[in-house]
Amino acid sequence: MRIRLSFFAGLMLCLQWLPTVRAQAISILRVDWTDTAHQRTLPIKIDFPKSADKPLPVVIISHGLGGSREGLAYIGEYWAAHGYVSIHIQHVGSDESIWKGKKMAEIMPAMKAAETAEQFMNRVNDVHFAIDHLKELNEDAKFPLHGKLDLDRIAMAGHSFGAVTTQAVCGQVFPGGRTVADPRIKVGVVFSPSPPRGGDTAKAFSKISIPLFHWTGTKDQVNSAISPVTPDQRREPFDAISTSDQYLVVLTDGDHGIFGGRARENGRLHPNDAAWIDLIQRGSTAFLDKYLKADKAQAAFLDDGEFAKNAKKLGTFEMKKPK
Repeated sequence: MRIRLSFFAGLMLCLQWLPTVRAQAISILRVDWTDTAHQRTLPIKIDFPKSADKPLPVVIISHGLGGSREGLAYIGEYWAAHGYVSIHIQHVGSDESIWKGKKMAEIMPAMKAAETAEQFMNRVNDVHFAIDHLKELNEDAKFPLHGKLDLDRIAMAGHSFGAVTTQAVCGQVFPGGRTVADPRIKVGVVFSPSPPRGGDTAKAFSKISIPLFHWTGTKDQVNSAISPVTPDQRREPFDAISTSDQYLVVLTDGDHGIFGGRARENGRLHPNDAAWIDLIQRGSTAFLDKYLKADKAQAAFLDDGEFAKNAKKLGTFEMKKPK
């Protein structure tokens, strides 16, 4: 069955005032994992607290089109510094290998050629495999985080194509009623989400029953030759989901690149970059803490406190409960 998609990351995108969480020093581990069932070798980057002395919740992170395991470091490393194990998957076939070494005129066609349902399914399978493999590693005495992964508390996060991947494994319904959800995932964070391409939007998101935090901006759009999604359409998943707690931030003037962690826009820093990144880091961490750590102070901070006030200074902030 062919799955129609709407996605795509920007081209080559590449302490705070949280109320109850103290930042920790982190370690970074880069490894390659081999999925023999699908004949894929996946570059992996793991960010984790150096002082991990108990099982920690896990966040699986999916980069955008043309990205790598080094992408979204600004958020993965921040989460690690606040008590999470961040697992960055590099999705071979829709990663940086599709554009590296090519001439500028060749890059756009190469990016476009990677927008296949096959690559989408590769990504989904990568996520399922990663969670399976983490269970094996958690029981392996030689693994640096042996016994330190709480696999009953797993979050999924991604940007653009990674957001589509996140939406899928969190329960999006595809044509024909097909889903590829992984029930082991308890919450999701979607940076630059996308509606389904064609079909019934309400039906597509009718089966998502876990909390999601949606992040977008009023300028969150990429080259139309790669993605037809407009900034207004990026809020459609939030509007459509009615069966679980949902959060949405729309940054005024926020563009596609800020969520991928780009350092510069058109060769210069955007005046709001620091404030935007600060808000993303604090808000997403409070969200994870609320649902994965049952942290009441973080829940109040997110729902009724300083985060909500500051989010409204930079854009709009909405939240809704199940109907």
